[in-house]
Amino acid sequence: MKNVNSRDTETRFADLRLDNDLKQKDVAKILNVLENNYSKWERGITDIPLDKSNELANYYDCSLDYLFGLSEYNTKKVRKEINLKLLCDRLYKLRKDHNLSQEQLSSAIGFHQRTYSHYEDGSRVPTSFKVYYIALYYKVSLDYLVGKSDDKSVG
Repeated sequence: MKNVNSRDTETRFADLRLDNDLKQKDVAKILNVLENNYSKWERGITDIPLDKSNELANYYDCSLDYLFGLSEYNTKKVRKEINLKLLCDRLYKLRKDHNLSQEQLSSAIGFHQRTYSHYEDGSRVPTSFKVYYIALYYKVSLDYLVGKSDDKSVG
């Protein structure tokens, strides 16, 4: 897998915003961020924090998988909250189930091993696109990884 870069990902941020007759400044206000920050997230220039993408999915009443374009279906049967403890546990379990070291996984997905280690031990929260690339690598749901669902499959 190539290096992680948010511009490689097509999200539904703009489509959902327009479908709801909102302007970027409206969504920025909903998320309590500067309009410039939201604009960069929507255009894929910078990575959106995981908690903000969750707020956005909850606002639009959709799954993270749908928001990030992993699923064509707007699955609404997900929990509203991210479970960071479960995220750490699932990252560790998936890596072990695939018989990978942190070094092997980090190399495969383009992260520094130390950065990935912090995600597994819970000392750092990954950004949305980091979780997205991990989900792609393992072919699992974003909602599953972050504890919003117990279903691994991408709907």
